[in-house]
Amino acid sequence: MLLCAVFLHKSIIMNWKRYRLKTYAVSDNRPLIFNPKYPWWCSGYGEDDRGEYSVIIAYLPKDEDLLKYWDDAFDVEFTEEESISFSDRFPKPSYFVS
Repeated sequence: MLLCAVFLHKSIIMNWKRYRLKTYAVSDNRPLIFNPKYPWWCSGYGEDDRGEYSVIIAYLPKDEDLLKYWDDAFDVEFTEEESISFSDRFPKPSYFVS
């Protein structure tokens, strides 16, 4: 008797990019395009030789262009994520819809 085992491989799909970026928009650092499905937070402020900047944490779909939302973004870093994660430091925004 021949026994066969079939293993299903579930690959993790990275649907999101979690960005950390800086923008010179300090007094109004909201994204240029608002989408309640894409959460973002201002996590702090700094200053360089060009002036003051905001530090933004934002989730966007992996195929979405960051510069549509923050057109002056610089020092951009990102990680690819399977899903959006909320925490004490980055709580679920009141506007957020999934």
